[in-house]
Amino acid sequence: MSTVRAGLDVVVPDDAGRPTGGSLYDRRLVAALGALGRPARLVPVAGDWPAPDGAARARLRRALGAPAPSRSVLLDGLVGCAAPEAVGHAVRSGVPVHLLVHLPLPAETGLDPAAAADLARREAAALAAATGVLTPSAWAARDLLRRYGTADAAVAEPGVQRGPVAAGSRPPRLTCLASLTPRKNQLLLLEALAPLAGLDWTLDLVGPAGDAAHVDALRAAVEAFPDPGRVRCPGPLEGAALARQWARTDLLLLPSTVETYGMVVTEALAQGVPAVVAAGTGAVEALDGTPAPRGAAGARAGAALDPADPSAWTAALEEWLTGPALRARWRSAALARRERLRGWEDTARDVLAAIDRPLGPSGSPGGGAAAEHAAAEHAAAEHATVTATDGSADHDTTTDRTRRPR
Repeated sequence: MSTVRAGLDVVVPDDAGRPTGGSLYDRRLVAALGALGRPARLVPVAGDWPAPDGAARARLRRALGAPAPSRSVLLDGLVGCAAPEAVGHAVRSGVPVHLLVHLPLPAETGLDPAAAADLARREAAALAAATGVLTPSAWAARDLLRRYGTADAAVAEPGVQRGPVAAGSRPPRLTCLASLTPRKNQLLLLEALAPLAGLDWTLDLVGPAGDAAHVDALRAAVEAFPDPGRVRCPGPLEGAALARQWARTDLLLLPSTVETYGMVVTEALAQGVPAVVAAGTGAVEALDGTPAPRGAAGARAGAALDPADPSAWTAALEEWLTGPALRARWRSAALARRERLRGWEDTARDVLAAIDRPLGPSGSPGGGAAAEHAAAEHAAAEHATVTATDGSADHDTTTDRTRRPR
């Protein structure tokens, strides 16, 4: 039975104790809302998201609940964008449902084209049905506009808590803190660093394992590396272990092929650690801040490079490893950026401003008649498919490739 109360419910996928960037954002947001005197509760929903079966959809409908005075729902996009019929039903019943899209569902690498197209259809219908849409960056908002025509997504950039300034290591320690998945692109780092085996450095690939085939390929690449002993894969780190990792890191590397923001970048900057990130992704926004300072490329706390060009990464890393002046300049810029970082209470204020804004004549800032039609049409197709399959998932996206550590 659903428990309905006034306030904000933050409905999220159950991460089963394996936190991701998206789940960490959700949890820290809830804590920050409480600190501002706007208590929110985290409502985990178990399921194979974004490929839910009938039982998972039923759990989501219960979590979305019924309308109550001053009650709103902030719904993680990994769940909500996979179940547009549940979003549409809740909104039509009077529950304001705001979708928080950490990463578009079809953006994961390695998806079967048919599965990616099905995820895109679901996501488009969910965005159209929602009361409002939030993203973690202006880059991500532009991406939704390009993909789906979502023109009014609000931005709630992740916050960060400043930590002690990192002391670094000798030899310099390079850290890539990301799930071991194709989208995070760790193989590029090994390719880029292979020609630099004659220089002093170590590389730590920190993060939870994703797709087994990719992890096997990554391990094989490490074993084939000219000096495999200088590359470590310690798995995910939290708490004191993560703090120790930051303390001995000299440079963060994040070569993701897609990144809507990259909270790990501001976490590095919070310790005074510069970063090299993938150009053309939201990680550049995390590196530079918004608005970016005038002449950001010159004052940048690191670099933004093509994630498909390992030679560019080789050249930049060689210059950094052999150039004390460049290392000092990046470090100085990182320390300056550290002073300008936003906190999680800033994120909470952005979220409150977005979900408390007045509704348009249609009752939905991004909806209207077209939105209701799209959601209803998708819901009818969804109902027919679920009935025919006795509640099982109605598309073949149950492999690890779609269970994304974000």
